[in-house]
Amino acid sequence: MDCKWKQYFLQAAYLLFSFAGGICFVKYMRLPDYGFIWFGVSYGIYWSIRKLRDSKCPIECLIFAGIFVASLIFGQHIHINESNYYGSMNENYMTRPSWWDLLGWIVLSVLFARILDWAVICLEKKAKKTGLCHAYGMGSRKLWFLSGAVIFLAWLPYLFVYYPGFIFGDSLSSISQAMNGIVNNHHPVLYTLFIKACLLLGMKIRNITFGCAIYTILQMLYLAFCFGYQVSWLKKKGVRTVLCGAVVAFYSFVPFFAQNSIAMWKDPIFSATVMVWSLMLIDYVLSGGKTAQQHRTFMIKHIILLLLICFWRNNGRYIILLFEAVLLLYWIFNRKRQVVLACKKMLFCTGCCLLAVGIVTGPVYQKLGIIEEPVESLGIFLNQMGRAVAYGGDMSDADQEYMDGLLPLEKYPYIYAPCIVDRLKWDSDFSQDFLNHNLTGFAKTYLSLFIKNPYCYAEAWMLNTYGYWALNHWELNKDGDNIYKGNLDDINHWENYGIQPHSLVSSKYVDVEKIVRIADPMIALASLTWLIGFLVFLIWKKRMWAWGIAAAPSIGLVLTLLIATPHAYWQRYGLAQYYLLPVYFLLICYLLRSADTEENNGTKEPLKI
Repeated sequence: MDCKWKQYFLQAAYLLFSFAGGICFVKYMRLPDYGFIWFGVSYGIYWSIRKLRDSKCPIECLIFAGIFVASLIFGQHIHINESNYYGSMNENYMTRPSWWDLLGWIVLSVLFARILDWAVICLEKKAKKTGLCHAYGMGSRKLWFLSGAVIFLAWLPYLFVYYPGFIFGDSLSSISQAMNGIVNNHHPVLYTLFIKACLLLGMKIRNITFGCAIYTILQMLYLAFCFGYQVSWLKKKGVRTVLCGAVVAFYSFVPFFAQNSIAMWKDPIFSATVMVWSLMLIDYVLSGGKTAQQHRTFMIKHIILLLLICFWRNNGRYIILLFEAVLLLYWIFNRKRQVVLACKKMLFCTGCCLLAVGIVTGPVYQKLGIIEEPVESLGIFLNQMGRAVAYGGDMSDADQEYMDGLLPLEKYPYIYAPCIVDRLKWDSDFSQDFLNHNLTGFAKTYLSLFIKNPYCYAEAWMLNTYGYWALNHWELNKDGDNIYKGNLDDINHWENYGIQPHSLVSSKYVDVEKIVRIADPMIALASLTWLIGFLVFLIWKKRMWAWGIAAAPSIGLVLTLLIATPHAYWQRYGLAQYYLLPVYFLLICYLLRSADTEENNGTKEPLKI
């Protein structure tokens, strides 16, 4: 009888937990409040509890699930009722969590941890059936060039319809520097020099519009053949031909990639370079460091890619710095085992690159009169300080004096926008000169306001970055304004130096711009952030620390978005993550089958990383 009552009690507890979990899941995932959704979720939870009740949940699953659920809860408290750019404090805001949220966090964390552990076990079984091998290096050159050519040809309609490519306000700023010879490092100098070379060549052959087209064509070729290299690389790893074909189709016919290929931004070439560098690092790990030790050109290619990444976009140096830190930690903890060779060589070359970049962007640029604008890397910090002032937070007299020096105190409530820093830093009364000459004061004031207004700072950070981590803001998956956010109309109002965008394709019967669209949604970046998070989780769970070297560029990309983004959501800032999407799935497969033996040139060898 006691056993019978015990069973009744357990069933009642399971049902209660299932109903509570269903309510929490629907609420924090921001799903429609329909009864059938809640009932379906509750039944799924009840089934999973009964199936997994006797399994032990690893601590790694609990921690990862806890972090993920916390992001859902904070995301649910973020309310966006106006555009990220124009939304005021009253329109885009955040409500405060309650004790009920703590209860929901506990329930969902336990639930998600169980499901995550079960999912990993199931995926491990699936991964072992894949035909992946530990071959490293590029595959067929024929496949590389054929794939690149197909992708390039598929993108050409966009160039013909939107000739000479998308020209934005940022593009015009770089063009202005290229034409007038007055250079600053707001848009990196190397990027500006590349634009200048294209414009000069175009004007020599025909006109400046043709010069912009040369830039676009060269960018399209670079991106297309970087993707072609990825396809050949995937094939070498044992990815099936049909899947390689799907990757080619993905890059060829998803409009998002074609749109960015003709955009005069620094992001496409930067992101493609990060992608190729990531593939090199995966080969380095797969080979146990042999690629760096045995191939003389490996380090040369590594250095060239690092320099291009650093000089093509200003946050590139921080990604390289994180990579150097990860590599150093790996070497320190594994130097006696020598699991991965040539670590010291990689450390030395990467360190030399960082030193060279620091010298060039520091003393050399100063000598040449090239201005560095620190406001670009202080975006989120400035927004946090601005929120504290706008909401009338606690401030000392010194804090008020410094913030008034940046922008008159009375303007903060009207200028501050929770989801973007541009409204502050580009206001006509904002003093860039004051900031440039008082960076020490900026750091002191930032810390002082943080100590007095910690929760205000946390809210400011979450509102300014939610698009990159809040998976439950489903509306971002419908955001097709990646190109429009660049202000295509600026060319009609700013100095355009005679650039005349026009279509090379016209028809009386068909509106080609409805077929070849500018606005087209793409999966939200938050999904990719958590995919990278899952990759890091597997590295931690499997203790396969060498894979952290290969994942470091992607981790660095995510961190730069979370620390220095000026906009709460803009797909172009995470373009490299989109370019690496097929590679992430491959890395996950490698990690899931890490305990198994791998096929390597016809012999079975255990993976030693």
